[in-house]
Amino acid sequence: MSRNITRRQMLLTSSAAAFTLAACRKSGAKGPRIGLLYFAPEEGATLCMKGIFDGLAAQGFNKNQNLDVLSSHANGEISQIPMLVQNFVTQGVQLILTMTTPCLTAACTAARDSKIVFTYCYDPVAAGAGKSFSSHLPNVTGVGSFPPVDDTVSLIQKLVPGVKAVGTVYNSSEANSVKVISVARDVFAKKGIKLQEVTATNTSEVFQAAQVACYRGVQAIWVTGDNTALQSFDGIVKATTDAKLPLIINDPEFTARGAVACCGLGWYAPGKAGGELAARVLRGEDPGQIPFEEIAEQKLVLNQQAASRLGIVFPPDLQAAAKA
Repeated sequence: MSRNITRRQMLLTSSAAAFTLAACRKSGAKGPRIGLLYFAPEEGATLCMKGIFDGLAAQGFNKNQNLDVLSSHANGEISQIPMLVQNFVTQGVQLILTMTTPCLTAACTAARDSKIVFTYCYDPVAAGAGKSFSSHLPNVTGVGSFPPVDDTVSLIQKLVPGVKAVGTVYNSSEANSVKVISVARDVFAKKGIKLQEVTATNTSEVFQAAQVACYRGVQAIWVTGDNTALQSFDGIVKATTDAKLPLIINDPEFTARGAVACCGLGWYAPGKAGGELAARVLRGEDPGQIPFEEIAEQKLVLNQQAASRLGIVFPPDLQAAAKA
C-alpha cells in the first residue's frame, strides 16, 4: 500500500471532516467534544459503537445532547489515518476515542498531547500504547480484547480431523495481526499443524492472497480480525468456496457471510467498557493512572449452511457450546 497521500485524498478527507463537524454543530449538542476514529464501516465496528455510546450514556454523556461527537473513518486505508487524527487535534476535541489497532497506533504517534481512549483492539501494547497494561503512555487508556487462539486451533481440529496445514491471510502492516499470527505460529506448531501465511498490503490484494493460500496444500483457511482482510471478506469467502475449503474466523458478526465457524469475541462489552472509560476521562480522571482493561467475552458461532455444503457435521459438544 502506498504511504503517500494524494492531494485528492487530502481534499476528500478534509471535506468529510468538515461535513462531520458541521453536522455536529447543527445538532445543537452542548458539552464535551470527542473524536471517534475507526478503520472502516463493518458489522463488528457497528456493534462496538453501540456499546461505546451505551457506556457513555450510562455515565451521563448522551450523543447530540450533552456530548458533541465528531466521527471519521479511514475507508479501509491505513495511510489516511494519521491525517484524520490530525483533523481531530486541529478541531480541538477533548478526547480521541479510537477503534482498531491501526487507529490507536496513529493516535499515539500523532496526538501525543491529546487524551486517548481505545477499544476494539486486540493488543494495545503491540499497538505502541505502552509497555504493559499498567505501564503505558500518560495520555492513553482503554480496553484490549485478545482473540482465543488456542481454542480456535482446537476448533479447526474438530472440524477437520487430521488437519496438517492451515492457510491464513493478513496485512503485515497491522500490529494486531502480526501479534496474533506470532502467537498462532507456536500454537499450530505445537499441535503439528503447518501455518501457511500469505500477506496482503491492501484490500485489493486480499482475494488473490486468499486464492494463493487455498492452493498451498491446506485443509482449511483461518482469518483473524485483520482489518484489511475483513474489508474484503467476501473475496475470501469466494476463494474458499471455489477451493471447497472451510473458513474459520475470529469475528462472530462475519460468520453468516460464508464462514463455517467462528471462535471469537463479542464486541458490545468491550465497546461499553470503552465508553465508560471515556466518561471517566471526560470527568477529569488522568488516563495515565487508569490501567488498561482486558475484556474478551468468547463466542462460538456455527454456520450450518456453509458446513453442509462441505459435508461437515458439527459434533454435539460444539452445537451445545454454540447454543450456550
